Amino acid sequence: MSDLFAPGSEFGQYEILGELGAGGMGRVFKARDTTLDREVAIKTLSPQLAADPDYLQRFLKEARAVARLNHQNIVQIYSFGSIENTPYIAMEFVDGVSLGARVKKARLSELETVKVGRQACRALDIAHSHGIVHRDIKPDNLILSKRGDLKLVDLGVAKRVGDDQSITQTGLMVGTPHYISPEQVRGQRDIDGRADIYSLGATLYHLVTGHTPYEGSSGAHVMSMHLFADLPDPRSYEPSVTEGFCRVLRKMMAKERDERYANVAEVDRDLHLLETGQTPEVDEPSDTALTTMVLERPTGASETSAAIFDLGLLARIEEKLAASIGPMARVVVRKAARKAQSLDQLCEELSLQVGAGVHRDEFRKKCLACAEGGTSASASGVSSGVGTALRPGVTRPAEDVSSAATHMAQVPSAAPPPDEADLARLESELARHIGPLARVLVKRAAKAGGTLAEIGARLEENIPDARARATFRAAVERLG
Repeated sequence: MSDLFAPGSEFGQYEILGELGAGGMGRVFKARDTTLDREVAIKTLSPQLAADPDYLQRFLKEARAVARLNHQNIVQIYSFGSIENTPYIAMEFVDGVSLGARVKKARLSELETVKVGRQACRALDIAHSHGIVHRDIKPDNLILSKRGDLKLVDLGVAKRVGDDQSITQTGLMVGTPHYISPEQVRGQRDIDGRADIYSLGATLYHLVTGHTPYEGSSGAHVMSMHLFADLPDPRSYEPSVTEGFCRVLRKMMAKERDERYANVAEVDRDLHLLETGQTPEVDEPSDTALTTMVLERPTGASETSAAIFDLGLLARIEEKLAASIGPMARVVVRKAARKAQSLDQLCEELSLQVGAGVHRDEFRKKCLACAEGGTSASASGVSSGVGTALRPGVTRPAEDVSSAATHMAQVPSAAPPPDEADLARLESELARHIGPLARVLVKRAAKAGGTLAEIGARLEENIPDARARATFRAAVERLG
C-alpha cells in the first residue's frame, strides 16, 4: 500500500502528491488528475474493509448516491471504483482547514459558529432530502476553505434511510464518541436526520466553547454520557454565549430525538434569527437524561456502612457522579458506600473517579451538598432509618423489587464459567438494550469471573429501564 501511494506514483489516472490523513476506514491522499489537470482528494478503503464483500458493495452504493448531490457546501465526488484491488473515491480537493484543526487553536465566536452552522444545515438539508444521513458530523468533517466557504466531507460513511446499519454486519460503529447521537450509541437501526442534528449541535457546542460537550476517560465513558448525563451549560466554559444560542444547542442535543428539531431547516431558521440579532422561541426539551438512575438497598446486614447511609442520599450522589462517569456510577457508589465511614470520606473517595483539579473539587462540593436534599439524612449523611432508593416522584415498578444481587445469590455456585460463545450471546442480548457499549461491559464483567448468571446479574445493573432489566434477566436464564 505504501509503495502504491508514495508521492509521485501513479494510481490510475491520478498522480499521488502526498497523504492528507488516515483513519480506521482508510487513507486520504492529495493527487492530480492527469486527464483533467486538476487537484483532487483520493479516499481509499482499508484492506480490512475492502475484503468484506457486503461492506464493499454498500461503500460503492453509497458513493453513487452521494455523487448525485450537487451543492456548494458539499464536497463533490468526481469518480469512484477500484484500481489494483483498492476501492477508492476521487473527490473535490478543498484548499482550507478543518474546523477540528481551527478549534484546537482557538474557539470561534458565537457569530462565527452560527454562520458555520447555517452552512452545515444547508449541506445537510440537501443530503437529507435525498434520503442520506451523514452519521459522523464533527469538526474534522467540516472544512473551511480559504474563501470562507464551508464544505461537508466524508459522506462516504453516510447511509440511505431504510438501509441496514453496518454495525451489525461489520462490527464497526459509525460515529465519533464526542459527537455521536444517543440512538447511535444504542445501536438503533432506524437512524434518521435527527442524529445529524444532534451531532451538529455537539459540534457547534465545541466550536463556541472550545470544549466538547462531554469529556471522559475513554470512548465508552463519553458515549455513556450522551445517554445519561445532563448537557453542561456552554456558559460554564464561555460566559459570552447567549441564552438564545444555549436554547438552540439544548434542543439540538435533546436525548430523545422526538424533542429535537424535526429537520435542519428548522435549525437553520433559528440560527438565522441569532445571526440577525434576534432571539428564537425554542421549546425546551423535557429530558435532562434518558433515565432516572436508581439504587437498590444493599442486601445483607453485614455490609457495614452501606446499610446505614441514607439511600435517598446515595441516589442523589449517584446522579451527580453519573454526569461524569455514566451508568457505572450506580456500581461505584454502592461499592464506595460499603467502605466509607462518613459522608466526607465517601465524597473524597468518589471524587477520585472525576477528572482532576477543578472538576474534582466541584464534584466534592456537589456530593457534600446532597446531604441537604433529603429528609432523613443527618449532617453526616448517615441514617438509622431506611431511605428511599428513588428520586422524589419516581415510583419503582413492582416487578423489579428483586435486586441483581439477590438474583445472583440464587444462582448455583457449581455452574461452569461461560465460554466465548456464551459471552458472545450475552453481549448480543445486552446490546439490545444499551447498544455497542455492551461489548466493553461484557468483557469487563467477564474478567471479574463467575458463572454466566453471575456475570449477567452484574451486567443487568447497566440497564436503566426496569422492564428491560427483567427482559435481559429472562434472556440470561434461557442462555444458562
